[in-house]
This record gives sequence, structure tokens and C-alpha cells, in this order.
Amino acid sequence: MLNFTKKLPKWTAVSLGDNNYKLEGGGGRGGSKSSSTELLTLENEYTQERSNSLSSVWKPVWYTGWHTGVLACATSVVIVLLINVSLTIYVATKPEYKLEDGVGTLYSGSCDTSRTIGMWLHLGINALSTLLLSGSNYTQQCLAAPTRSEIDAAHARRRWVDIGVPSVRNLFRIKPERALLWIAIGFTSIPLHLLYNSAVYTSIAANGFVATVVKNDFFEPGAYSNMTQALHRDVTDRIDSKHLQLFKDVLDGYNASSQNYEDLTPSECTKLYNNDFISDHRNLILITKHSSNATHNNTYLDAIAVSGQGNSPSSWMCAHGIQVTHDYERTSFICDPNKVTLNVTKGLPWRIWLTTLEVVEISGCKSEKTAEKCKVQFSLGIMLVVIFCNLVKACSMIMTVVRSREPTLVTLGDAVDSFLRIPDPTTLGICFADRRFVKREWRRGWRTGPRQWKQMGVQRWWTSASKTRWITCNFLCSITIIVAGCLLRSGMDLDGVYWSTDLKSMWERGFGKVNSVSLIVITFRNITQAILLANLPQTILSFLYLTYNSLFTCMLSGHEWSLFSHHHRTLRVTSPRPGQRSTYWLQIPYAYAIPLITLSGLLHWLTSQSIFLAKIEISDPLGKEISAIKSAVGYSCIAIIFVLSLGVLALVTAAGMGFRPFAAEITTVGSCSAAISAACHAWGEDSEVIIGKKVRWGDVGIVPNMGVRHFTFSSEDNVGKPIFKEVYAGTGREGE
Repeated sequence: MLNFTKKLPKWTAVSLGDNNYKLEGGGGRGGSKSSSTELLTLENEYTQERSNSLSSVWKPVWYTGWHTGVLACATSVVIVLLINVSLTIYVATKPEYKLEDGVGTLYSGSCDTSRTIGMWLHLGINALSTLLLSGSNYTQQCLAAPTRSEIDAAHARRRWVDIGVPSVRNLFRIKPERALLWIAIGFTSIPLHLLYNSAVYTSIAANGFVATVVKNDFFEPGAYSNMTQALHRDVTDRIDSKHLQLFKDVLDGYNASSQNYEDLTPSECTKLYNNDFISDHRNLILITKHSSNATHNNTYLDAIAVSGQGNSPSSWMCAHGIQVTHDYERTSFICDPNKVTLNVTKGLPWRIWLTTLEVVEISGCKSEKTAEKCKVQFSLGIMLVVIFCNLVKACSMIMTVVRSREPTLVTLGDAVDSFLRIPDPTTLGICFADRRFVKREWRRGWRTGPRQWKQMGVQRWWTSASKTRWITCNFLCSITIIVAGCLLRSGMDLDGVYWSTDLKSMWERGFGKVNSVSLIVITFRNITQAILLANLPQTILSFLYLTYNSLFTCMLSGHEWSLFSHHHRTLRVTSPRPGQRSTYWLQIPYAYAIPLITLSGLLHWLTSQSIFLAKIEISDPLGKEISAIKSAVGYSCIAIIFVLSLGVLALVTAAGMGFRPFAAEITTVGSCSAAISAACHAWGEDSEVIIGKKVRWGDVGIVPNMGVRHFTFSSEDNVGKPIFKEVYAGTGREGE
């Protein structure tokens, strides 16, 4: 085995300000102590000089590089803040919005209109939420990016940091001020995604009503009507005085304002009242084909009070044995109002059993018309929390722009520029070290010699991300999909008791539409608990998006790195010098970033339509007061199916991207700073010249006096591809 250190010549002088230092090769294994001492001394000299050199080389101005990106993010967050503050002040100060107990009413009236307003408002909220999430992710990645001095300090202890990707590891290596800003931006995202979607919600107004069954001559002058006699007949204890008075008041209301009632056919009647929540009609008079006679001269036949609550409020249509066949014998059956409506629409007779076991056929209805009172409501308390978190984000981003004056290595181009300009002595001689080598050998200070290039063919994108990232992302996403799938199955089973669960029926029930069946069976003490449960998936989804985004960041970072081995490229840096190009995106190009942001916004909106706050206000049959307020969490099976389909598609897409091959053979450095540094020990060229030109990484031939070939960046045209089983420089610092 050749010992590379014995033949290591003098390396090209590295310019540091007005001074020139030469990085000496030297000594064999027997001189390891002197070699180590010399390199450590050089490290100290580099560190002392770097602050002076970087001050002139890097221009830490707020309008260049990643500062521009963070400034754009801060601007967008401030705009969102102004929108939130303006709307909150507007609603809180306008008397017509009737702010009571911290809840204002933005709209009251048509249920269809309120549902439409709520849908568009939630689209807007999710767009703003996605803007906050993407801006936070961008700024956090910039904050976690290390400075060169932080990298050198880590390398001196045989530790490495991440470059070009989101990183939690770096929080323990960067300055405390930046770490605190990172934490502030991250933690304020939790209440934002937990509450923002419920800052605005729709409240459904449902009417309780009385369905009264009468004979067809009930409305004729002088007709004999005795409700007490009808309701107490055969079952004397069936009705209490409270309900008896209610029925009388309803009929008195009809006698006083019959013009508020409209005539309906049986088909129209069943369609209208086959709904979970009746909002534009109330009390109902069912007219039979029976007429009074000498034996039964009372025109009242029966009555039922429908509260509008329960799993299927429209089941009153079956409560008295509605029959839609020609078999008049009473049989037991499960109520299916949809089937009743369908058969009556086809022209079949609508027959019901009375409590006297008498069969009557409905010939028509009279229905009381009422004004709808569905609402779009606004929670002042939730908006204040959102505004506070929004403000903290905005301040943190502004402080990031103002306070982060020392240049950080945000992109791969920044790292290559820095390591070519000022070589790192701790990674000297390991020119094709990859992430695995750094973890297993370099980190432990093991001695190495020249090594053969054993890689055959190009690697695939998935190798750029660590196994930990892949396992974490796929495990969390898969567990979430499995749990959501189990909950979907449970919801479909519950819905199947009352409705059909085919796709057409679920589509007709719609996205985010409250009904009496699709409600999570949990009793909430207050609306806040319902809000937290309804928005918990939003927080989980945001976390999953960040892990998914980081996976793509790693793969695209590896792709960009491989392009340096494919052809000569200009360095993409955040603070460009002549011959370099600037960048406004970090590691994910717009061609990928825009679809990822769109995916996030779409998933958040679909999730808000999959599980949502359901507030129902039920009025009494007389319309005088609200008899019940129900706060629950509703779900939509069809929306959950869309979310799961999109989630599975996202996982499959990530896996498919992982199998894409890199552009050329190159070391798999990932985001490892030590591996990137090892690839940047130039030979035979002035570093100032190299970084100002298009560069390529590859085989630069046998270095004089070494006896082995060398990999590095070069602006020359003679850069070749790695040669299989050829020996390349592999000797690093000896063990400590």
C-alpha cells in the first residue's frame, strides 16, 4: 500500500488577504506528531486570518443572496400579518358583525351562500398558511446554515455539519442567537396550523318542526278537530302536556298566518324534508286521502315533534312505518329515507302507519316557509393567537436579515467557493471521501492510504439522503396514511348504517359538508376542544411536509453535485463574484419548489374539508329561541379519500425520484461538510482563478511526486471521469 503522506509535495499557495501561506505535505507515519502539530498551527493561523479575508471577499449586504430570499419571506409574512390585523380590527369594530363573547358573525342568511363563503375563506386561509410555512422553512434553512468558522470548529473536533439542506444537527453547532431565531420560527408554526383554519367557520341553522297528520277535510269550515282526543286515543300516556301545548301552538300559528305555508306534492315534500338539517322550512302538515265520517269525525290523526338532532333526523319519515310497496301488511324494516324519496318520486304511493295501526296515504303537504339563518362566524380569540404567532415570525425573519451579517454557506456553491479559496487541512488527502467514509473513518481519526475507485456506474438520487431521513419520512407518512385509512374505514362503516357508501353517494354528500351522521362520536365540553381536534391533522400534515421537503432537498442537492462531474459549471452562490451566478432559491429549483408548495396548499385545504368543525344551532318549532347548540367535529369520507390518494401519490413520486440516476459518477457527499471539503483541494491552479470560472470535478491526473491520481475541482479542460479500480489519493491525517 502506498503511503500518500510520504510523497505529498507543497500545495499551491492559498491567498489570505495580503499574506501567502503554503500548505506543506510531508512526513511519513513516523512523523505524525510533527505533521499534526504543523496542521493544527495552520488551522489557527487560518482562523485568525479568515475574519480579515472574508470581510473583503464576502460582502454581507442585506440585498444579496439568501438575505434577499429571507427578506422576501419576511415581506410575505408581514403582508399576511397586515391582512390578519386589518380583518380582525375591521370585524371587531363593525357593529353589524355583532361581536359577542369573542365571536363575530361575518354573514347570516342563505346556507348555500354561507357554505360558499366559508369554502373560499378557507382556501384563502390555506394559501396564507402555506405562504407562512414555506417562508418559515426557507428562513430556518438559512439560519441553520453554518459559517466557515463554525465548520472549522466542528471539523477540528472531527465533527461535521449539514450544508444545503434543512438541519436540526446544525443547531448545536451554530451561534445561540441564530438557534433561538430558528426555534422561535419553528414553534410559532404549531399554534398557527392548529388554530388558523378554525378562525373562520360556518354555523348551520337547523329548524325543529312538528309534522301533523290530518284528514283531507281538515281545512274545510266547521270541520271537527280535537287534538287532545287524537293524540290520547288508545295510548293515554303517550304525550305529555308540554308537547301537547307545542302541537296546539304550531296549529294556532298556522291558523294565524297560513300565508306562510306553501302547498307541496308528496314527491316535493319527501325531497324537501329528506335532509339532515331543514333551514328554510319548518312545520309540516301531512294531508291524507281520508275524509271524516260518522265513526271517525275528528280531522286530527297524529303528530310528531322532530328536534333536528340524532344520527338521522329525517328518519321521522319512517318512524310511523312508511310503506312504498303495494304490500300493506306491516313488517319490520330499517328506515331508508333516500329509498322512500326515490320511490315516491317514481310515482309510488306514500303510505304511513299511524300509532293506531291504521294505514293512511299522503296526498299532499303544507310546509311553513322560514328565512335561513346559517352563519359564517369569526373567532376573535383564535385570531389574536394567530396574529401573535404571525408577529413573532415576522420579527424573527427581520432579525435574521438584519443580524445575520457573517456570511454562511447556504448552497453547495458557497461551500465549494469557500473550500477552494481556503482549503481545510483536516480533510487533506481524502479527495473522494463520501459521507459513509466520513462517518466511519474520518470521524474516528483513522489512518488511511490511497484507495481504488470501486464505484461502477452512476449512483441514484436516493443515496443523497441518509437512511435516517428516508426511514423517518416514509415511516411517518406511511403510519399517517394507514391510520387515516383505518379511520376512513370506520367512518364508512358508520355512514353505511344510514347511507350508501359508494363513491357517487359520497360525492353527493360533498367536501366539508356537515351532516347528522358523519360526526366524530366524542362529547366536547366546549368549542375549543372541538377546534383543537379538528385542526390536529393540519399540524401533523405540516410536519410531514417539512420531512418530505427535506428529502427532496437532499436528492436535488445530490443531483446538483453530480452535475459538477458531468460538465463544467458556474458556481451558484448567494453572494456572487465575477464569473459566478447568484441564486434566489436555496436547493430546490422553482420547477420542483412550486409543485411542492402547491401540493402542500392542496393537501391542507383537502384536510380542512376532510375533518372540520361542525357547529349547529337548532331552533324550536315556533322559531322563538335556539333550543340546542351542538359543537362537534365532522368528517367527509370522499375528501379523506382524495387526501389519501394524494398522499400515496406523493410517496410514490418521492420513491420514483429516488431511483433516478445522477448525471455522472461522483462521490456521494450528501450534505456532509467534511466530504464536500475533501473534494475541494485544488492542485496546480490559483484558487482565485478557479472560482471565477466554470469548474468541473474529476480526475486531474497523477500529481507530480505523488505517484497516485487525484480528484478535485478544476477549470481546465483535461478533467476526466473516475477510472474504475484506479488508485487515487486516500491518505488523511493520522489518528489522534
